[in-house]
Amino acid sequence: MSKLDKETRLAVASIISAAVKKVYDVDISNQVNELALKLEIPKELEMNHNIALPCFHLSKSLGSKKPKELKPNDFILKIASDIANEITSFAQQTNDPVVEKAVNEGPYLNIYYRASHLSKVIDQIISGEFLAKRESKNENVMIEYSQPNTHKTFHVGHMRNAALGNSLVLLNEWCGYHVYAVNYIGDVGAHIAKCLWYYLYFEKKTTLEEFLALEVTREQLIEMLENDRPKDIPKVEWLGELYTKGFYELDFNSWTKYPLIGYITAKIVKIEEHPANNKWKVVTVTDGTNKYAVVCGGKDYKEGDIIAYAPVGTKKGARIVTEVDKQGITSYGFILSEQELGSSENKEKIHVFPAEAPVGIELTEYGRNNKDCPLHSNVNLSQEIKKREAQVKTLLRSMEDHQKNIQMLWEITREWSIDDFKEIYKWADCRFDHYFHESDVGDESKQIVLKAYEEGKLIMSDGAIGADLGKLGFCVLLTSAGTGLYATKDLALAKRKFEEFHVDRSVYVVDVSQSLHFQQVFKTLELLGFEQAKKCKHLAYGMVVLPDGKMSSRKGNIIYFSSLKQKLTEKIKSDFMDKYKGEWSDEEIEDSTKKIALSAIKYGMLNQDNNKDIVFDLQEWASKSGNTGPYLMYAYARTRAILKKVGVDESVRIDYSLLTHETERKVLSSLIQYPIVVEKAVDMYKPQIVCIYLYTLCKQFSKMYESVQIKLAETKELQQTRLRLVESFGAVLKHGLSLLGVSTVERM
Repeated sequence: MSKLDKETRLAVASIISAAVKKVYDVDISNQVNELALKLEIPKELEMNHNIALPCFHLSKSLGSKKPKELKPNDFILKIASDIANEITSFAQQTNDPVVEKAVNEGPYLNIYYRASHLSKVIDQIISGEFLAKRESKNENVMIEYSQPNTHKTFHVGHMRNAALGNSLVLLNEWCGYHVYAVNYIGDVGAHIAKCLWYYLYFEKKTTLEEFLALEVTREQLIEMLENDRPKDIPKVEWLGELYTKGFYELDFNSWTKYPLIGYITAKIVKIEEHPANNKWKVVTVTDGTNKYAVVCGGKDYKEGDIIAYAPVGTKKGARIVTEVDKQGITSYGFILSEQELGSSENKEKIHVFPAEAPVGIELTEYGRNNKDCPLHSNVNLSQEIKKREAQVKTLLRSMEDHQKNIQMLWEITREWSIDDFKEIYKWADCRFDHYFHESDVGDESKQIVLKAYEEGKLIMSDGAIGADLGKLGFCVLLTSAGTGLYATKDLALAKRKFEEFHVDRSVYVVDVSQSLHFQQVFKTLELLGFEQAKKCKHLAYGMVVLPDGKMSSRKGNIIYFSSLKQKLTEKIKSDFMDKYKGEWSDEEIEDSTKKIALSAIKYGMLNQDNNKDIVFDLQEWASKSGNTGPYLMYAYARTRAILKKVGVDESVRIDYSLLTHETERKVLSSLIQYPIVVEKAVDMYKPQIVCIYLYTLCKQFSKMYESVQIKLAETKELQQTRLRLVESFGAVLKHGLSLLGVSTVERM
C-alpha cells in the first residue's frame, strides 16, 4: 500500500465517521483506522468509483438505530443510502479535497475522488516515490522454481514454470520480502540411467561391463562424446533425444497390447460353487499342461472360455502374486477382469479372448504389436524387457556406487545439461541465488528418515519406513530395499532451507500433478517437528499442452526451447524489426527482438489462471494487437514517442485541475490502484492479476489518446499537464512489466 493510498483511506474513513455521527448521532471515530483497512478497491478497473465500503461493517455499531420494522439487510441498504447522501452533501458544501461524491449501490458505499486528488499520483510516480520498493516486511521467502531434470530437454512447457517463478520472485521483492530465488535440479535417477544406457548399448554398441573396463581419461571421454553428438543442436537436447530413444527401447507398452510379464492365456475347464462364499466361484484353469484352482469373484464367463491368467510368482504392480487362502480354498493366482487387462473400465467382468486364441501363450506375445515393436519376431518380448531393465538397473547401481567410468560419464553429461540450462536462464532473464541438486541430498535424506524412525516419529510397513498420514495415505520414505524416494529427498531439502537459509516461508512452484506429493511432504515435515512446515506452499499450475494434447519427453513430441527461441525470434524480426534494417543499429535490433520475444512468451505464460492448462499458440502470443506482451511493449514505446515528439517543457506551469475528461479520470483512477494490485497478486500468488491490470490500463490509455489532444491541446498548460499523465502511465506500465520479468524497449 502506497503512502498516498494510506493517507487517502484515512481521509475517506474520517469522512464516513463524520457522516455516521451527523446522520445517526453515533461516534465511531475510534474505528477510523479499522474502517480504512476495510475499504475495497473496485473488483474491475472499468468500474467508475475509486473505493467502496461494504456497509455491513457499520451495521453492528448502528444496531441500536435500526427501526423495528426493518429487516437487518434492509437496514444495511438504508445505511448505505443515508451515508452516501450525507457524504455527497458534505463534499459539495466544503469542496473536500479528496472526495467528490458518494453513491450507494446495494449495500456498498461507493466513493468517488476529486480529479485534483487523483492527480497527486502523477507527481509521486514521476518522482519515483510511488514505484519505490515497499518497506521491508522482515520475512525471508524462498521461491523454488524451474527444477529441470538433467539429461532431458528444456522445452516450452518448462517456460511456464520459469516465467511464473521468476515473476513471483520480483513481485515479492518489490512488496518488501527478502527473497531467495532457488532451483532444485534433478541430476540423479532412473531417467539418467536410461539416457546413458541408450548411449552405451545403442550409440556405442557396447555394454556397461565393457565400458567400465576401458582405460580412459576424462579428457578422452569428453572427446568421445563430442565426436558422437550432433553439432547443430544444444548438448542438452542431444541428451534429451538419447533419453527419449532410451525410453522407447524400454517401452513395453508400445511393443504389445498386453504388457504383463508372465501372464498367460488359459482355458476354463471347470466352474464350481465356493463352499463358504456364494459371491465367489472356484474356477479350474489350464495352460494346456497343468491345471490350477482359482477363486474368482468376477462375472460373465463360462467353461471353455479362454481368459487372461496371472500365475503364482508373477507380479501385480510391485506385489508378487502368491498362493492365497480364500476362506478354506487355496487360490493359485488370479483371473483378470477387463479393467485389469485394460480392455474396458469394467472391474467385475472377466476378459474373454476369442475362441480361437491359443492356450498357454504369454499375453505379451499374444498381444505383440509387430508394427511398432523394434525387436525381431523371434525375440521373446518378456525375456528381452527383463534383460534390458536389468541392464538399466545395473547401470543405475554403478552410478550410485560411483564406479569410475560411469561416474565420469555422468559428471560430464550432467555438467553439459546444467551449463545449457544456465544459458537458457540467461537468455530468459531468470534469476537464481542458489542451486540445489538432487545428488546433494540423497545420503542426508536417508539419515533423516532413519533417525526419525528411531525416535518413533515414523513407522515400518511391509519392510518400508514411512509416515502414516491418515487421509493422505502412507508416505513411503525408505523402501524395503533401503532406497530413498523423491519425498525422502524433499525432506532433506526442506531441512536445508529452514536451517541454512532461515526461511520463514517456502514456496514450491511445481505442476499440479505433484499436489499429493507435497501435501504428504509438508505433513511429514510437521511430524518431524519442523514448525516452518505450516508456511510451506505448493504453488500448483496446469500444464502447457499442444492442440493435440500433452507434451512429453517420453513421447518425443515436445517443442524444444531452441526451436521455440528460433521460431519466436524469426517471427518478431519479420513482424517488427525487419523494416528498421539500415535505420537502427544491429545491436538495437537484436536487443529489441529479444525483449519483444520474451514479452510474448512470458506474458503469454503469465496471463493465465494458474490452475488451468495452457494451449500453447505462438502466433497468437506474438501478435502485435490484442492481449499480448508485444502489444503492451508497443503501448510503452508509444509513450516514449509522444514524449519525444511533444517535448517536456519545464518552464510551463502544470495544472492538474485541467484533467477533466472522463478518459483522463479513468486512467488516473487506475494508476492510483497499482500498488494494491501488485500486493493482491503477491497474496494470491497470481501474476495474472498484474497482467489483467496492465492490459486494462493500456486500453484505457489508448481510449484517452484517441479522445483528447496532447500536442495540439487548447493551451500549453493543458498540453504539458497531459504529457505528465502520459509519462506517468508509461512509468507504471514499464514497472508492471518489469515485475513480470519483461524489459521494455524505447521504440518499436
